[in-house]
Amino acid sequence: MEGLKNKKSQFIGITIMVVLMVFTVSQVLKGESIDSIVTALRSVKPIYILTGIGMMLLYASLEGVNIWLIIRGLKYRTSILKCIGYGFVGFYFSSITPSASGGQPAQVYYMKKDGISVTASSLSLMLILFAHQLVVVIYALIGLLTNTNIGGSQLANTILLAFGFITNAILLIGIILLVYWPKLVFKILNFFGLLLHRSRIIKNKEKIEKKISSSVEEYERGAIYMRNNPILLLKVTALTLVQISLLYAVPYVVYRGFGLSGYTIMDLILMQAILNIAVSSLPLPGGVGASESLFLSMFMVFYGKKLLVPGMLLTRISNFYSVLVISGIISLIMYLWPSKKEVREGI
Repeated sequence: MEGLKNKKSQFIGITIMVVLMVFTVSQVLKGESIDSIVTALRSVKPIYILTGIGMMLLYASLEGVNIWLIIRGLKYRTSILKCIGYGFVGFYFSSITPSASGGQPAQVYYMKKDGISVTASSLSLMLILFAHQLVVVIYALIGLLTNTNIGGSQLANTILLAFGFITNAILLIGIILLVYWPKLVFKILNFFGLLLHRSRIIKNKEKIEKKISSSVEEYERGAIYMRNNPILLLKVTALTLVQISLLYAVPYVVYRGFGLSGYTIMDLILMQAILNIAVSSLPLPGGVGASESLFLSMFMVFYGKKLLVPGMLLTRISNFYSVLVISGIISLIMYLWPSKKEVREGI
């Protein structure tokens, strides 16, 4: 929350992203014919780009719907439009911070500003994180097992993919352990905390133990809620599946926009699933730089050499940059909008 109020941190994050974007585009366009790229971009009807952007707006909105479902389940009377706003807040702050680390703290801040307790907001975001990780890991696993067209088998890409898959799988396993074996998680975290203390990386042993204990207790409450509300968790997971599918399908919309055919929507969805998991854990705002580079190696088989760069540019404009601007504007409006304290109903 402090990071949200720190305009300097936001400015640094945006600056890093812009620098990465400019550097990436300059490298991509080096040696390419600008005229042929412009001609290719003009060949795509605007309706395809608008469709891709619309899918991403729905993607961010569905996270808000999930927040609304959970918050309502916790007996808060809140508007669905306000919760959709929280979804856009999450997209914006995740995009401008390394490894998407600023999204959830920003959402907690905005919800607290509207009178939703930190416990309730943290719980809702934990359920959403669980559903998100479950869908992302399963999608990527299916992609890895079925996709024989993975381009760019270079060592660097393989390492990125392995790192992304392992870190996302560990996070998913960690949440599952919290749901069923929270005391085991507490012991594991304490063990690593002790190692860090003995190696003198952490000096205050009592402080870290207290922090671990309070975090585990908070997530344990969430675990109990998940076990007691399986239908709600199923609804959230189903909506998350639709949400992630919309995100992953954007390259297919661009692909069809160029008049290309021969590959199915699932071919491109699964390739995008592999790409996303490869860059998701990198400490880069919005995965800028890595996403573009991997796209050029992985999607060559779909777009061909001539349309690869235009396809990458339109895909990133549709699934990231345009929505980043829109979500930033919505986040600013929500920040300036007078807060209306949400009322908690009797249980």
